[in-house]
Amino acid sequence: MMPKQRLFKAARGLAAGLAVIGAACLAGPAFAADAPKGEAGLDEVKLAWGPGASWDFAYAQHVNLWRRFGLRINMIEGANGAALLPMLGSGEVQTATMAPSAMIVANSIGINLRVIYADASTTKLGLYANPASGMTADPKTWKGKNIGIAKNSQADYALRWSLAKAGMKTSDVNMVVLAPPVAVPAYQRNQIDGYYVWDVWGARLEASGAKLVQRAVDVGFPSSSIWTMTKEFLASRPEVAARYVAALNQANIEIRDAMAKGGADAEVVYTAIGKANGVDRAAAEQLLKAQPPTTLQALLSADSPLSFVSKTGLVAQVEQQARIAVEAEAIKQMPANPQDLLAPRSLLDAALKIKAVR
Repeated sequence: MMPKQRLFKAARGLAAGLAVIGAACLAGPAFAADAPKGEAGLDEVKLAWGPGASWDFAYAQHVNLWRRFGLRINMIEGANGAALLPMLGSGEVQTATMAPSAMIVANSIGINLRVIYADASTTKLGLYANPASGMTADPKTWKGKNIGIAKNSQADYALRWSLAKAGMKTSDVNMVVLAPPVAVPAYQRNQIDGYYVWDVWGARLEASGAKLVQRAVDVGFPSSSIWTMTKEFLASRPEVAARYVAALNQANIEIRDAMAKGGADAEVVYTAIGKANGVDRAAAEQLLKAQPPTTLQALLSADSPLSFVSKTGLVAQVEQQARIAVEAEAIKQMPANPQDLLAPRSLLDAALKIKAVR
């Protein structure tokens, strides 16, 4: 990871450059109505992706849906959370999947990101514990236990939220900072009693014998998987950004249709999700049913938990996680207006109008 002082320097440089073009992005630029045709019309999107509830991306990669929207993908695989920030700050990638927590930290240090899509509510974010540990849904049973977290992730904030709600302090548990790929073997070696983490990594822990003893959503901490894009790219390539969002939407539509149809169509989906996330077919099906993919229509509706237009939707998640981030000293102050961290409505409206080519 880039040292903090170098990251701050890169962030400040990016922020200065973006100041000139930021207004153009938020003003709602013109978008292309259709995806371009032919190999010569393919536009590159540079992105980072790590295992999580980005079912749309995994499926689109599996069937190369991108080509139907005039896109080709240049991907850095395996990156998650804070590790993405230097890549976004330097321009190495233009878009990435992450949690609201990472997006909030990025914006606080001048890496200006906007949420362009919310894939799914991560309803299986929670504490996966060793049954022998005696930990239950009651945080009081966690006292003195070794609980792993990825620092400043929404899992970290969910653990802090759960403890505070139970009248406990973070010092009541031994918070062990571990990246998800390291946490699974640490659990297998009994170095931690449990791990607070999201969906896919939780499935891997379950395969090692852990049990989901508390879901964050059940204690008032909703969470999600989001796609963010740099404000710079949104301003300079709005038509490409719209086609990227349209491709994610189409992937989610096809996934939902395939699951409803069943049979061979559904197996294509489960294979894509399982292969991309390192889980077996049964786990892939379980994850998809627990947190089905979200379409653009849902994001633009007022009653969706991931709504872009309702203050009880994604904005509420951003506000909650930002408040905890301040308490955890990950950021200095709350965003002035959390709604500003979501991409302009015009981007989503334009994406709805884009038709894929065959």
